[in-house]
Amino acid sequence: MKKLKQSVLLSCFVAYVAIGSAQPAFTIELAQLLPSFKFKDSEGVQHNNEYQSLVTGAYGLGFRYVSEGGIILKSAIGMRNGGANLVYDDTNYSWKLQYADIKLGVGYMANFKTIKPHIIVSGYYATLLRGIQTTHDDQINIVKSSVLKNNDFGLVFAPGIDIKLSRYVSSFIEFNYLMGLANIELGSTQKTKNSAFGISIGIATSFIER
Repeated sequence: MKKLKQSVLLSCFVAYVAIGSAQPAFTIELAQLLPSFKFKDSEGVQHNNEYQSLVTGAYGLGFRYVSEGGIILKSAIGMRNGGANLVYDDTNYSWKLQYADIKLGVGYMANFKTIKPHIIVSGYYATLLRGIQTTHDDQINIVKSSVLKNNDFGLVFAPGIDIKLSRYVSSFIEFNYLMGLANIELGSTQKTKNSAFGISIGIATSFIER
């Protein structure tokens, strides 16, 4: 227990030092996503390749700190769309999902003058706001009928570049991979997890010179 307390205190101290010497900025970003499912049946067989990705979008607002040493701390809230298409036994299936999520991440940014490569790894927690499951022409409200769980969590890996536009503004481009860790199936031995690839663009605005 003593070692655990020491580790927590050390982590808090490191975060405090990083934030204390950091450059804060508000962020706004838009993303184009290709979401799908990772599916494993009751016998443990993967069927990921049978699902077809949708073309959807996402957007979010965030707050980012970048220390003088390049350590990034970032938090964000946003909305994203998920789901997939599937053709099985001559039956067309479609899932269209909309989530609200919160993300907390840490990363590193190279300290170059104008173009700065970076990578951020974030954990996310999401709540399902709306969802429709379509089988041919029949539709089911996923939220009301509890076809899938209403919550999801996982990781987002986001390498990218930050481009300085002025003393107070920069733009950024990131390639995103969302890896769901939660099984969103209800009462089943099957496992379905969210997955997505995408690209996002955004603006970071600071109150101090960049």
